[in-house]
Amino acid sequence: MFSLGAGTFGLLCGIILSDRLGIDPNTNKNCINLILPLAIILLGFGLDLNMLASNKIGVAGLYTIIITIITAFSCTLLISRVLGIDRHQAFALGAGGAICGNSAVLAVAPSLRLSSKQTGSILAVVNILGLATFLSVPLLANAIGFEPESAGIWAGSTVHAVPQAIAAGEAMGGDALSLASGTKLTRVLGLLIVVPGAIIYSSQKEKSGKKFSSGISRIPLFLPGFILASMLASFLLPESITQHIERLGSLLMVPILILIGLSIRPRELLNVSKPIMIAGSLSTACMMLASATALVILM
Repeated sequence: MFSLGAGTFGLLCGIILSDRLGIDPNTNKNCINLILPLAIILLGFGLDLNMLASNKIGVAGLYTIIITIITAFSCTLLISRVLGIDRHQAFALGAGGAICGNSAVLAVAPSLRLSSKQTGSILAVVNILGLATFLSVPLLANAIGFEPESAGIWAGSTVHAVPQAIAAGEAMGGDALSLASGTKLTRVLGLLIVVPGAIIYSSQKEKSGKKFSSGISRIPLFLPGFILASMLASFLLPESITQHIERLGSLLMVPILILIGLSIRPRELLNVSKPIMIAGSLSTACMMLASATALVILM
């Protein structure tokens, strides 16, 4: 029903041991930033662009990403308004759920002039919901009866963080890993829209160019490497070689997810704003439902 992949196991172990080991999160972050780009580029060798070019998978993936982003943002803003959450916090929460978790929140926070406390509360909620989607998507995909292709697209379009989306794909097997990676990285490109959108939404004109550049700089530079690796695997290299390279990339994801787990303090995650938690949870549920419905119709 659900294969607990090595990445999933590593993340959960990291969370359990985080309080006992007490490793500095900044040290973890530096190690993650060093290994993650290489791992994702290597995973690019597992994505067959010929498969994405097919009308069925390519169109389904693109429409699912668009539906996910629109649903996450619109539901977050609407529910936040009902709950009385500040509109700038609502925008940051929507960006985290719709695009790429922590990176999206940190990219828009300066333009929205969020305080450290406000940003921290949103990041805590995004981390909790990211963990929830990461663990639930493989189970729900199996219950729905998704094929690995559909399951991979669903993981990439709903799980918040890049490493967790990839690990969810790993847990579902088949082409789910590569499609989860490709779909998630395509979704990350939504930063090109939400960063300037945050500037407009907050009605700030001063130093907007600087804030825009700061936000855009959060778009991962390994994206071109992932695309190039996919092109080499699709058109030049034999499958016997690309499979081994992709396998190496998936193995590198294990220590990354352990380090991410060690950075999460369970006690800190409990001290979050209840209205923000409610808004994030409801919008995440709506996002998952909308994207799953789209995949059922399109695939």
